[in-house]
Amino acid sequence: MPRKKLKIGIVSEMYLPRIGGLELHVRDLARELTRHGHEAHIITNTPGPLSYDDGVKLYRLDTPRIPIIHTIRTPKASDALKRILEKEQYDILHTHNAFLPLAHMANFAAKKLGLPSVLTECSWLGAGWLRFFRSCHRISDWGNWPTFLSGVSRCVADQLAEITGRNDVFILHNGVRVEDWKTEHREPARPVVVSVMRFTKRKRPIDIVRAIPRVHEKLPEALRPRFLLIGDGLERRRIVREAKRLGVLSHLELPGFLDRKEIRNRFAECSVFALPTEREAMSIVCVEALSAGLPVVAMNMGGVSDVVAQGEEGYLCGSSDEFISSIVRLVENAELRNKLAAAAPSRVQRFSWDGVIERHLNVFELAIATVKGEKGPQLNRLGTLNA
Repeated sequence: MPRKKLKIGIVSEMYLPRIGGLELHVRDLARELTRHGHEAHIITNTPGPLSYDDGVKLYRLDTPRIPIIHTIRTPKASDALKRILEKEQYDILHTHNAFLPLAHMANFAAKKLGLPSVLTECSWLGAGWLRFFRSCHRISDWGNWPTFLSGVSRCVADQLAEITGRNDVFILHNGVRVEDWKTEHREPARPVVVSVMRFTKRKRPIDIVRAIPRVHEKLPEALRPRFLLIGDGLERRRIVREAKRLGVLSHLELPGFLDRKEIRNRFAECSVFALPTEREAMSIVCVEALSAGLPVVAMNMGGVSDVVAQGEEGYLCGSSDEFISSIVRLVENAELRNKLAAAAPSRVQRFSWDGVIERHLNVFELAIATVKGEKGPQLNRLGTLNA
């Protein structure tokens, strides 16, 4: 039975021209919903161009902000948002991140207007944030403003369920155009370990630098890999200083931010993808690396375990020693590396946009039916139809 075409308002304070996982995910989600025949609009508080050449309508709220970007809830901000919702008459509102005030403003406005809404949490909530949001929920009941809650991974969905006491929290994974990341791999003469991230303390890029001498000391000279650290940010100077202090700057390449096509081309000439971040909500970049045929070494914390199966697409590590040992194991064993790499692209098909959009639409339709008092689709936690 053909689906009804939906008009969807996607709310996120974080959006282009800022560069980050959430910003790119929201942009891609809107584009993919549009590609699937729906009408998706972006509502954001990030300053920037009033439109992009992608067929997605964009609203930028001219409202007060605190550094760097967060909305201050004022009558002006609330009225501006309400006017958009009343004008556009969306079928559903999809908001992003409990960290961001605009999401709560939008969910509250939707509740008052009788508009179905789904909040997706895209960030890992540390212990302090868990206590904060739990307290806020007890005071304001914010976790019940959206019709449904969702997280981008199992662990994030579990956190939302713990905070709010709700047992209807869905898992809505981020998506990747898996086919766009397929490469013709060219194994370098000297192995290359690659990582991609924003250079912030939370992402732990410094751990890549500190891994270099520890990996090298465990390998013969001919197998000692080069390290490629793609990205940029406030930690860049510290990274360079640490590389100089450890005497490994000559083994480290720092090309800065690269676009997705350039990253894919660099992946084609790498051996292993490594991610030292300990609290990833999901990690799109791990999906992209696997799609490109790279085995992954990551920390066994947060949502990366939704992406990487231990020993099947790579290794999940519980300590820095395991992280180093897993990199060494893959660098020195080309047969193992090739075995994991060959299986990876087909195993990450579950994150392809066609399937991800289907699951989003299932949850949207259930939210719409719930607000109307109708019976919606019977879904499991992943947003797929029950058999």
